[in-house]
Amino acid sequence: MFLVGNQQHTLDDKNRIRLPAKHREALGSNYILMPGMNGCIFVYPADEEQKLLRAIQDMDSFDPDCAEWIRSIAEFSATAEADSQGRFMIPQDLLAICGIKKDVRIVGAISKVEIWSEERYLERRNSQNHSPQAFDELYRNLHKAMNK
Repeated sequence: MFLVGNQQHTLDDKNRIRLPAKHREALGSNYILMPGMNGCIFVYPADEEQKLLRAIQDMDSFDPDCAEWIRSIAEFSATAEADSQGRFMIPQDLLAICGIKKDVRIVGAISKVEIWSEERYLERRNSQNHSPQAFDELYRNLHKAMNK
């Protein structure tokens, strides 16, 4: 699975959204929705459930900070199933903590999809360095990781 690209979308009146066809093809129709980093929603395919569960269970749940993180992730995460038209509902609590009201940006993030409020997406994107030199450095890091 290699999820890339970004598209603008709008939530409907029932807080439903449809992922782009190329992402639905890769992810299937059952999802795990989790609060993501920097105020986005992470969308994982449901078949990643065991992998996510193992990673969370490997964390030190007796460390107070870690225990609170686990509790918060569990409290605001949800499962979703796309209907026959490919739409699924995002819970209101998750929309609220991610600042999503109506307009969203759906971003492929290699192994998952991220759903951003359009405003947060533009803030993040505009604060990044997109110079050739910045991409050169990112590719050096990718090349090192690929050769491990």
